[in-house]
Amino acid sequence: MYPLHSAPITGLATCIRKPLIATCSLDRSIRIWNYETNTLELFKEYQEEAYSISLHPSGHFIVVGFADKLRLMNLLIDDIRSFKEYSVRGCRECSFSNGGHLFAAVSGNVIHVYTTTNLENISSLKGHTGKVSE
Repeated sequence: MYPLHSAPITGLATCIRKPLIATCSLDRSIRIWNYETNTLELFKEYQEEAYSISLHPSGHFIVVGFADKLRLMNLLIDDIRSFKEYSVRGCRECSFSNGGHLFAAVSGNVIHVYTTTNLENISSLKGHTGKVSE
């Protein structure tokens, strides 16, 4: 394992309660860095490219937009484990709300909003005529 990505980084997120930075890359990996100790804490490779990433404010979860789906994942001591998948393809933007009770993901020109309490889609915002970028 190399500590750095070997392809362009497509997503970056910081955490409000822990000294963590999460990155995803076209090298098909996710990396969780500790910026206080300058260490790579977690690393995991996947079968598909990751386009976007967001860290939950608690530092215990991430949401990642892959080429084929959106995944909500737990950050464990020694692993990154998916526990919920959504059929949001090619998600190039995703983000947790400031309180962490919601997260949003973009698919084309639609913004899907999910709740972290029951993990359900509570809204799909349509109306943009072009691709949503941020």
